[in-house]
Amino acid sequence: MIIRKATIKDLKSVQELNLLLFEKEISDYNDKTLDDNWTFSETGTKYYENKIIDDDSFVVVAEEDGKIIGYLAGGICENHAYRKPEKMAELENTLVLEQYRGKGIGGKLMDAFADWCNLQKIERIRVSASAPNKKGIVFYKKNGFKEYDIILERKLN
Repeated sequence: MIIRKATIKDLKSVQELNLLLFEKEISDYNDKTLDDNWTFSETGTKYYENKIIDDDSFVVVAEEDGKIIGYLAGGICENHAYRKPEKMAELENTLVLEQYRGKGIGGKLMDAFADWCNLQKIERIRVSASAPNKKGIVFYKKNGFKEYDIILERKLN
């Protein structure tokens, strides 16, 4: 298994994994706000193309026997205006295929992102997770993330 920076040739594989992530969020965590058509839409395709080629973004893949089995996408983002200025990055989305979980692959993807962030002189990385995603939250905490903000939503009508 190797971890490597994604290329534009990996676009479809990354999108397929992102669609699995969306489907998991919808089915397992009841997030009906996600649009599972987005990933392969023009907007979703452009999002991942830009993430792969832009200098301020980062996509890394885990590959085994020529098959992409996991990915992580993130990039430099704006810090909140009311906070002291720090250069910030966000881990935007990540997934390792279920049959490959528990083998340290997610941690290696995370390490690759942290290494890239260090090269970019990033001071802080943020990530958000669905509140019911207890395994994901444990994974992020195991990788050094701490609860910082809690975002609550209320549906109207």
